Amino acid sequence: MSQDRYQGKLRAFSTTSELGHLAGKLKYVIVITLAYVVWWQWIRSFPLELTSDDALNFSRAVERFSVLEFRPHFPGYPAFIGFSRLAALWGEPMIAPVWVSLLSATLIPLLIARLVFLLSNSLAAATLGCLLALMQPLLASIALSGLSDSAAIMLFMLALMAAIQQKNGMVGIWIGLMLASRPSYFPLALGMVMLPWWGSYTGSKIRAYLQAGSAVAMIGLLSLSFIWFHDGAAYFEEGLRFTQGHFAIWGNTVEGDSSSVWQWLQALGKGFGWLGLVTVVISFVIVTLGFFEIAVSGRARLIITSIKREDLAVIVAIAWLYWLWITLGQNPDNLRHWAPVLFLFLVVMPVQLVVLGKQPEAGCWRGNTAGLLAAGSILYCLVLGFLSIASASSQAPIQQVIALIKANPQVEVVGTNYSVNLLRDQLGSLAIYDMYYPSSQVVLVNSDKRNPQSAWRISGTRLSCQRLVAEFKPRFHGERGLFVYQISQ
Repeated sequence: MSQDRYQGKLRAFSTTSELGHLAGKLKYVIVITLAYVVWWQWIRSFPLELTSDDALNFSRAVERFSVLEFRPHFPGYPAFIGFSRLAALWGEPMIAPVWVSLLSATLIPLLIARLVFLLSNSLAAATLGCLLALMQPLLASIALSGLSDSAAIMLFMLALMAAIQQKNGMVGIWIGLMLASRPSYFPLALGMVMLPWWGSYTGSKIRAYLQAGSAVAMIGLLSLSFIWFHDGAAYFEEGLRFTQGHFAIWGNTVEGDSSSVWQWLQALGKGFGWLGLVTVVISFVIVTLGFFEIAVSGRARLIITSIKREDLAVIVAIAWLYWLWITLGQNPDNLRHWAPVLFLFLVVMPVQLVVLGKQPEAGCWRGNTAGLLAAGSILYCLVLGFLSIASASSQAPIQQVIALIKANPQVEVVGTNYSVNLLRDQLGSLAIYDMYYPSSQVVLVNSDKRNPQSAWRISGTRLSCQRLVAEFKPRFHGERGLFVYQISQ
């Protein structure tokens, strides 16, 4: 009888323990769900519309693909166009790419949470990573851009998850789709090569490379075949022209002649605050030094065996590699290029807080410090995000400009450095001139002489000797504010 009573108590204790564990999980699920409900209600306040020439190019490619016609621009982004055509089956083709970027961005915080859990086995850390990602204004910026950034980041996160779980074929599929969605993310794909060597991979490295490489090659071949079918050999000529133009013309910035490193530091400092930028650098440096410590001492793991420190170090190495690439080859006027670094940081930092709070030699103060840092990071993101969007309009600056021009019928000629084709598409009755060409300024001045107040100029920077008509501030980090001027003699 006593034995039965003992077993009954044991079963009751086990059931109570399982219920307590389930309740702990449910707590984090409820927090994430509520955060998503709030975020989705907020993001719905912004209209889904085209906000740049690149977005217009993608929307045109939904109906007919041709890189030679800028449907879309080089290198073609065949996977993103494929996703957009799927979205167009149940929505308006013109904004189908916007739907793809929005839905992809919506998944990114959940994927960050999953990655953090795989690296740390901590639900609290995973929830923190998800919340911090949702609080980033840059997430909203890429979600509403209609560009391929968010889709490519989503695919890269899936590739990281597959690599940590040693699913080599899936790694290749996700990386192949990522490159076919955004080829400029090739440094991220290059960084993935380090995982089998430096990470916690335990299988055959040769087999891992063969399986992943075969999947990447298959998707690459399908993508190239799709492009060749539409444009043929002329695609490569357009690629050479576009690449030269990127580095010689439209890859330039508005910051002047200072070095690109300083331009990027200035842009990131303005966008994310110097405290945020310094925190990212310190976090990455700590992980990097920790990896070299393992290499020198020969230790294969942290004292906390649940932390996959080698995989964490590879993620940081990938972030360093990509950061170097955008510093040398991308325009700091577009902060969305920095999004992969930001979201990789949001994977790394929560895991570091787990390390800080749970080391065996850590006293109570370390656990409290980890908690304070987590709360402080949430508060910092809330304050920074609120300052970014507190007075923001629901419409993108370029759409506000278009509405303003339509409301002023005396305007006949518009000069602009930005969204030239989008303005031509949505202001078909007006003459739109690209201000890259010096002759455009002459046209604007002559138009004002013939008919005063008929010539307006759109600029991303303040101009002297012109009458300011309106200023439209960006809604989030990564968007460009615009100034509208009336040409004067």
